[in-house]
Amino acid sequence: MAIDFYNAGMNAYEAKKFKEAYEYLIQDDTNPRCAFALGVMFYNGEGVQRDFKRSTHYYSIAADAGITPAQVSAGFAYANAMGVPQDFEKAVHYLKQASEVGEASAKVTLAEIYAMGEAGGTRAQAAKLIREVLSFSNSEEAMDVFNKYELNRA
Repeated sequence: MAIDFYNAGMNAYEAKKFKEAYEYLIQDDTNPRCAFALGVMFYNGEGVQRDFKRSTHYYSIAADAGITPAQVSAGFAYANAMGVPQDFEKAVHYLKQASEVGEASAKVTLAEIYAMGEAGGTRAQAAKLIREVLSFSNSEEAMDVFNKYELNRA
């Protein structure tokens, strides 16, 4: 019987046995679920040396497979040059997918990119995204972007 590296890794992770979790997960690191867990571990430095380049690598594998939290994380990493060169086009690629399924944090980061005029975005698009978020939450992050870029005028 083959080992399910993801479940074995997550059981170890939940028990805070991070090195053991890593040893399981790395054996199937092209599996999107394993890749996302590895991305989290490298981002947080759990059982491994903190490494934003490797976290973004693993987030991207999981994001390309459609894992929404990975899309948010990869988009944020590319928008903020976390271990990779800043690339607003890649950031938008991932953030749009997550925002289309209603992920508020993706909408806020995407709005900020658009408010800055990056990746072909406009202030009007940014304002629309922020208003969507604020229509169902009191997100301080959304309000900060709304005020910082004066989106009430867009």
